Amino acid sequence: MTLKRYEGMFLVEPVKASTNWDEVTKHIEEVITKHGGKVIQSIKWAERKLAYPIKKQKRGTYVLVDFEAPPASIDKIKADSVLSEIILRALIVIPSKISVIKPIEEKINA
Repeated sequence: MTLKRYEGMFLVEPVKASTNWDEVTKHIEEVITKHGGKVIQSIKWAERKLAYPIKKQKRGTYVLVDFEAPPASIDKIKADSVLSEIILRALIVIPSKISVIKPIEEKINA
């Protein structure tokens, strides 16, 4: 079974993130490892106000997770994230497929 590297941005319920951070990270890790994945690193980002309520929450805490998983398991990880009471949203991408947008240099005619 070949593992590919992924980055997941998980938006989690803010009260649980502030009161029991270990439970939140353990839950995210269980969602990933349940389907054959392996967490490399997870980083807590800031809590932010959401543009619109998600699962009746007006705020959310972002967690960036680097992990390896079989490509066939990504849909299952996303499905488990949707069913989770802790995870509000999840976005999973392949890091090498992210394109970097370079600013356009403006030329000024003198």
